[in-house]
Amino acid sequence: MNKNKEKDFFDSPSMITYILIGLLVVLIILSQSFAIQSHMEAGDIFRSIINHNSIYLVSLIYFILIRVKFGKRYFDYLNVIMFVFYLLTTFASLFTIFQSFGFDSILNLAFNVLITLYFGYSFFTSTVIGKDLKLSDSPLSEINNGQYYYLLVGIIAISLIVSLMSVHNFEDVVVYLLEAIYQFMFVRYVYLYKEYIERKEIGNSKDKKKKEEKVEEVEEVEEVEEVEDIKTLENIEEPKVLKRRGRPKRNNDEEASK
Repeated sequence: MNKNKEKDFFDSPSMITYILIGLLVVLIILSQSFAIQSHMEAGDIFRSIINHNSIYLVSLIYFILIRVKFGKRYFDYLNVIMFVFYLLTTFASLFTIFQSFGFDSILNLAFNVLITLYFGYSFFTSTVIGKDLKLSDSPLSEINNGQYYYLLVGIIAISLIVSLMSVHNFEDVVVYLLEAIYQFMFVRYVYLYKEYIERKEIGNSKDKKKKEEKVEEVEEVEEVEEVEDIKTLENIEEPKVLKRRGRPKRNNDEEASK
């Protein structure tokens, strides 16, 4: 039986990827349809797509690409691009605090900082970049995968409650709910990938340990066989030479000559 069919949707990275693509498409379409209903001009709508939905557009391209052969081949490079973009988004949310200081902006900054660190820690630790930077020994590794996950889920839930308390129309409620679901699924995606990497590392370490144990067993067997061979050689006795007692018998020719 296929193992993927036994998993729930929130434990299947493949299923989560498709859900994220669907959520991102709906979010982009809804936000722009609300902008059109507000009688915004074409230029304003385009700027709204670039500014407000930039993170959704980049994420949508990212998740579509990792489902095809090209994205799977250059998966690590796509992760670098995604990390850089989230890093820029974090800096933007930092400047937002100075413009409009509030509890929601603080939560947004906290989420962006944590998701950026979590994404980099999860996707780069086992790569060449992560090994060069020694991410496995960095302070980021002091917080385990589960702690990152539940901390971010808590921030998402609090941020959603704060946002819903300040809305005045149904459209905003729908957008905030979809954004929270997207953030949760994205965090879940990162969590599952990090869990996969940890299981893979544990499996590799176990295989390495088994190989070392087999090598030690072979060496011990060879040593025992060598010792046994030495003992066997030492126990081999030289062939004995049988000696006759008394005088040697004379042959018939010698007796005839006498």
